Amino acid sequence: MIIEVNEKLIYWLGGSTCAGKTTISNVLSANYGFTVYHCDEYWGQHIEKSNAQEHPNLNKITKASWKDILSMDVEEYLNWATGSFSEEFGMILEDLVKLSDDKPILVEGINLLPKLIKDEIVNIDHAIWLIADEAFYIKHQMKRKEFFERIKECSNQELALQNYMNDDLAYGKYIFNDAKKHDLKVIKIVNESDIKKNVELISTLFNLS
Repeated sequence: MIIEVNEKLIYWLGGSTCAGKTTISNVLSANYGFTVYHCDEYWGQHIEKSNAQEHPNLNKITKASWKDILSMDVEEYLNWATGSFSEEFGMILEDLVKLSDDKPILVEGINLLPKLIKDEIVNIDHAIWLIADEAFYIKHQMKRKEFFERIKECSNQELALQNYMNDDLAYGKYIFNDAKKHDLKVIKIVNESDIKKNVELISTLFNLS
């Protein structure tokens, strides 16, 4: 199902954690009049809609704590995360079809797996993934209040912190490789990366300017 055929113009901005997706999407919205669909704002609703039969990975979080998630090894985490996002993707498409205004839509979030988006885009220029390098990721993740709140749920907080970072960085590498595999555009976000320059670059790659 290609939702752009349903007279909706969709742009996709995926990538790793702490790569500036939300900030950049909000600037693009202000500059070009996008309706922005932030995947993380719908994550909780999608979990509530999930069931163990159709969405085993997504539904797993209804019974899991952050202690459970941060005790996974990297491979187990990647399997769970990519499985969850794959199961959720149909729900995201349903949400986008229901959006009522006629503005172009910019979808942003870590939930967007390149292999799934590849089948949904009419124009390959309408999808970009942002991947934070390790230094940029650590600098910005350490400023996030929710990062430390989740770690506090764990008995071994030092191990949980390391696992959290290892999981996020491994997911970023997975997304980078998946995007490259499908010949999709990827931008590396490096330490001290300039948001203004990244907005300008993405605007050019999206053929907005």
